[in-house]
Amino acid sequence: ADAPLAAPARVSRAGWYALFLVSAAQGLSLLDRQILSILAPSIREDLQIGDAELGLLYGTLFSLFYALFSLPLGRLVDGWIRTKLLGICIFAWSIFAGLSAFAGGFGLLAVSRLGVGVGEAAAQPAANSIIFDTFPREKRGTAMAAMGIATALGLGLSMTLGGVVAGWWDAKYPDGAYGFSGWQFAFLVAALFYVAALVAIL
Repeated sequence: ADAPLAAPARVSRAGWYALFLVSAAQGLSLLDRQILSILAPSIREDLQIGDAELGLLYGTLFSLFYALFSLPLGRLVDGWIRTKLLGICIFAWSIFAGLSAFAGGFGLLAVSRLGVGVGEAAAQPAANSIIFDTFPREKRGTAMAAMGIATALGLGLSMTLGGVVAGWWDAKYPDGAYGFSGWQFAFLVAALFYVAALVAIL
């Protein structure tokens, strides 16, 4: 007689919740990486910095520290509580993203971007590890697709958030208000998104 077919593996409610959280973290990481690009013209004009400095902010500083810390943080993911590590990293990049709002020159903005790079370095390995533990093999394609959707949404949201929020602030307060210009206010709003994700994870 033929062997009975195995029942399809089910994903627990906790597994779906974990997928939602790690997908949100992935989306927010893309938001933070790309928001600088839409705000670049305002930053260049406000801080009087050139294309070389913007290139360092957008690419080199972030990418270098992201690459340097990805492996050690990935190893930490293997041996520690992943949700706690992910929460700590989101907290770190929330703080550094918020620092961008207070930048009055290239120096503090550079510190902010390298800090974000370090904070985000654990997001991908932690997310993949959590998904592989909470989803059976036959459901992992769905989970990875959900994370892909989240990254695309984060990319789109970065353009909307950067453009709409900064534009609204500059239109309402053309001379600035509370010490913030539009691009700085946009970074503050982005940091609040990260804090909301942190609260959900913890």
